[in-house]
Amino acid sequence: MSSVLRSRRITALLSGVGALCLLAACNTAGSQPGGGKSGSTLVYWSMWKEGEPQQKVLQESLDQFTEETGIKVQVQWAGRQVLQQVVPRLNSGNPPDLTDQDGTSLHAVLGEGALGLQDVYDAQITGETQKVSDIIPAPLVASAKKADGQPMLVPYEVVGSTLWYNGKQHPDLVGKDQLDWSAFTGKLDGLRQKGRTPLALDGDISGYDAYWMVWSVVRHGGVGLLNKACQDKTGAAWDDPAFLAAAEDIGDLVSGGYFPKDFNATKFPAQQTAWATGTGKTDLLLMGTWAPSETGAALEKSGKDVGSVIDYRSMPYPKVDGGKGNNATQAGVIGFAVPAKARNTEAAKKFIRFFLAKDRIARISTEADNLTPRADVPAPSALSDFAKEYAAEGREFFQPNDDCGSVAAQWVTDVWEPTVVDYFNGRIRGAENFVKTVKDKSVAHHKNKG
Repeated sequence: MSSVLRSRRITALLSGVGALCLLAACNTAGSQPGGGKSGSTLVYWSMWKEGEPQQKVLQESLDQFTEETGIKVQVQWAGRQVLQQVVPRLNSGNPPDLTDQDGTSLHAVLGEGALGLQDVYDAQITGETQKVSDIIPAPLVASAKKADGQPMLVPYEVVGSTLWYNGKQHPDLVGKDQLDWSAFTGKLDGLRQKGRTPLALDGDISGYDAYWMVWSVVRHGGVGLLNKACQDKTGAAWDDPAFLAAAEDIGDLVSGGYFPKDFNATKFPAQQTAWATGTGKTDLLLMGTWAPSETGAALEKSGKDVGSVIDYRSMPYPKVDGGKGNNATQAGVIGFAVPAKARNTEAAKKFIRFFLAKDRIARISTEADNLTPRADVPAPSALSDFAKEYAAEGREFFQPNDDCGSVAAQWVTDVWEPTVVDYFNGRIRGAENFVKTVKDKSVAHHKNKG
């Protein structure tokens, strides 16, 4: 599931329903929270559509849940805009009991309007001796908390971004440790000398340009630097030298001819598909963990045998000299949240613990081809390299856009992504000018917000 447009979806939700009414204080009407006894009904509105692999997995688990607990389930497969339907009901005091979405959206849109779920983390998974907190890495959900410190979501799927390549074309990269920046650019130079434009990029989606800049900022300045800067009303945070170093690295890639000519004029998924099929002269794709499923579907649609064309492999974004974020991995989540004032909060919590059981959540991997937060559930083969990256000892996690979508969604869409696009397109020349432009626009943005 592509998530680069997440910040725009969050912004539309916030402006469309009134951000102030997302607070729990707005939820003064409706029934008191209820329990999850046999014979009660759980109302679940999901981000998945009927027929999607995750929908099928969840539906079978919901059926099992009803059979084993006697709790009926009314489910609405609402699709990606589910929160646009949840929020008005939340404000009127009659929300569904359970919903799901990517973690950034849940945190930004529901916020204090979500129930604290610390008791779920402290409880045992259905049929197991392990607690929920035993299988969810704490850093994965560190930012998804309410004002009182309670977690407000429980993940069941992990998504991230990484550098993809075809193992059939580049066996020399298979099994290698993380490259440093000089080795990485040296590899690119060698490919360019062979007539390649080694970095695939569909630049018509601004979030994909921003992937490169965010990764570079995190590598140089560490997790949380961009998050701090996007909230800084004074602009002083942008004076951190890591921003200039990051912009210089990306500027070298753009000016060095490593991306295809006119990449910003192509229409997604042209470059991505050309990379997968081998019809383009590209070798590496910085993309989310959905890349194999998206490009694999395109290959199958064209009548190609996926396994004969591509061996999906990935490697971490290169490390940089003295980088504070060299051990960081971008890992977001898709998870459950329980709206405040829901009628059957206990039933919702009970289903979360039920679904996290290994034999049920494992089907997210085996049937939906995605990574789960459980270390004891093997990753699908196409994500095996990313799974190692994700599970590496000492690994730090950061959210898309360093979680600026949770705290400054409008800034992401109005300032950050457009400015990065201008830098990629050459409308802003020079790393210093890029940093100055972001800083000036950020100060003006916060000033206009009051």
